[in-house]
Amino acid sequence: MDPIRSCVDGFELERTQIGRRIEQLLPRWQARAQTADRLARLSPETMAELHDAGLLHLLTPRRYGGLQQDFPTLVEAARLAATACASTAWMLSVVGGHVTTAARLPAACQDIIFANGPRQLFATATVQNGTFVRDGSGFRLNGIWRYSSGIDHATWVIVSARLGGTDAPEAQEIFKVVVRREDVRVLDTWHVSGMRATGSRDIAFDKLYVSDEWVFARSNYFGPHPAGADLHPDAYLYDVPLIPYSTTWIIGPILGCAQGAYRHCIDTLRSRGRSGDAVLCGHIAKSDAELACAGRLYDALVRTLHTAGIARRAVSPAETVRIRRDRAFIAQLCVDAIRRLIGSMGTAVAFDAHPAQRHWRDLQVMASHIDVGWDAAAVAYGGHAIAHSTDTFRDSPPVYQ
Repeated sequence: MDPIRSCVDGFELERTQIGRRIEQLLPRWQARAQTADRLARLSPETMAELHDAGLLHLLTPRRYGGLQQDFPTLVEAARLAATACASTAWMLSVVGGHVTTAARLPAACQDIIFANGPRQLFATATVQNGTFVRDGSGFRLNGIWRYSSGIDHATWVIVSARLGGTDAPEAQEIFKVVVRREDVRVLDTWHVSGMRATGSRDIAFDKLYVSDEWVFARSNYFGPHPAGADLHPDAYLYDVPLIPYSTTWIIGPILGCAQGAYRHCIDTLRSRGRSGDAVLCGHIAKSDAELACAGRLYDALVRTLHTAGIARRAVSPAETVRIRRDRAFIAQLCVDAIRRLIGSMGTAVAFDAHPAQRHWRDLQVMASHIDVGWDAAAVAYGGHAIAHSTDTFRDSPPVYQ
C-alpha cells in the first residue's frame, strides 16, 4: 500500500505516520468488513482503533487534544481506509469531519463539548421530517431526521433544521442544532444495499427542548471567520467557508473504494489465469485508465481546496462549479470502471461474501449521494461557462502542477 501522498508541501512526517497507522489496520478492517456489513454497524474494535490511532481526531483542534490536520490529510486517510472498508472510511472522513462544525462554535460551547477529551464523535442529520419551533427563550425539536451516519457510536448530534411556525426572515435560515446523543432516539431504518456498516439510521426527537446557546445559524458558522476560529488560528478548516470542503471529503471514500474493488477483481482474475482473454484485457485497461483519470482529478481538486484554505480565502465561483463538476465526475469514472469489471467476471463476484461485490455495492450507494450528483453539477458548470468568459477560469490554480 502506498503511503499517503502529499498534494502540497508541509506535514509530510505526520502524513507518513498516519499512513503507516492505517496500513497496519487495513487487514483488520478488511477481515471485519463482511460482519460489519451484515450487522449494519462498525464493530467496537474498529471504533476503538479509529480513536486510538487518532484517525477520528484528525480535524479535532489541538487545543483539545486532537491532531488538527488539514483537508488533504483527511481525504487521503479515507482513501486508504476505503481500499479495505468503505464504511470505515466514511466514519473516518465524513463523520469524523463533522468536528469542524464544533470547532467553529463559541469558546464556551467548545469547552463543554471537549470537556472529557478529544474522543468525541459527531453524528449529523440533515433531512428534516420533523418540526423545529421557538419555545420561549429556546427551541423545541420534534419528529424524525433522516440518515444519521455513525449514530450508534456518537457522543453528540448536530441536526440541520428550518424554523417553522413563523413568517420572520429567520424562517429562510438553516440552523445547526447541537444536542447530546442521549437526547436522541434511534430508529431501526437503515436497511440498504450498500454502505450498511455506516449505520445511517433515522433519529427521532420527542419534543426536546434546546436552549438558545446550542442553536446556530448556518450562514454565520459555516461562513468565513466564525466565532470559534480565533481559538485555533493555525487551522484554516475552522476559519474559511466550510461547505466546499465538507461536501468534498466524500471523494476519499469513493476513490479508495473503487481502487479496492479493482484490486480484488484483478486478484480474482489472476487466480483464474485469464491473461489470454483479449476482451477481458481490454476491459481491464479501460477501467484502469478511468481510475487513473479519477486520481488526477482527485489530486487537482484536493490541491485547489487546500491552496485556497492556506491562503484563507473563499473559493471563487469558477472554482466552486469546477469542484462540483470534478467530484461528480470522479464518482462517475469510478462507477463506470468497476461496473465494467464486475460485468466481466461472471457469477463468482455475485456472492455477498466476495469483497469486490461489497465494494461494488458500497460504491453505488456513495455515488448516489447528493454531493456527487452529476446533473446538478453539470448544469451549474455549463451555465457558468456560457455566462462568463474563459478568463474567469484562470482565477484558480492550474489543474496539474
